[in-house]
Amino acid sequence: MRTMNDIPRENGFTLIEVMAVIIIMGIIAAVIIPKITLSTALARKKADVATAHQVKAALDRYQVENGAYPKISELSVDSSGEVVCSKLIPKYIGKLDKKTTQQAVADGNKGFGVAELTIDATDKTLYRISEPKDNETIKTVMIYLSSDGLAAEVRAYDEDLKNILWTSAD
Repeated sequence: MRTMNDIPRENGFTLIEVMAVIIIMGIIAAVIIPKITLSTALARKKADVATAHQVKAALDRYQVENGAYPKISELSVDSSGEVVCSKLIPKYIGKLDKKTTQQAVADGNKGFGVAELTIDATDKTLYRISEPKDNETIKTVMIYLSSDGLAAEVRAYDEDLKNILWTSAD
């Protein structure tokens, strides 16, 4: 008569062992996936801030070589969302269009916007940005220029277009 010890055992994993591995993998995935998502969003924000830095550096190089920044009338955004300024692009910076910015925002707010810096009514040496009342005119990266070519500011906004991630005024 054969006993349990005499029966040859087959190699392999038991159901309990397999389930334990699956549970451990699920826990690891639950911890790692949110971190990857957050790091991707943070990387996109940092990319847009870096783009804003590059735009401001290009404007500053233009100002050093020409004695003034481009005037607001010399820079525009066409219907495809591309910044148009033959004096600035491509000599000082490459193409600036919707594909250049990285954050996930509504398509109408993706890319670059151009707005005017106005002279302060009480102090003629200061320029002010008129903040829009809604986010329809704010883009991910905003370029603010004066009508006289004496001032320029660049801002990068977050994906909600409510908070400034970086401004060249600081």
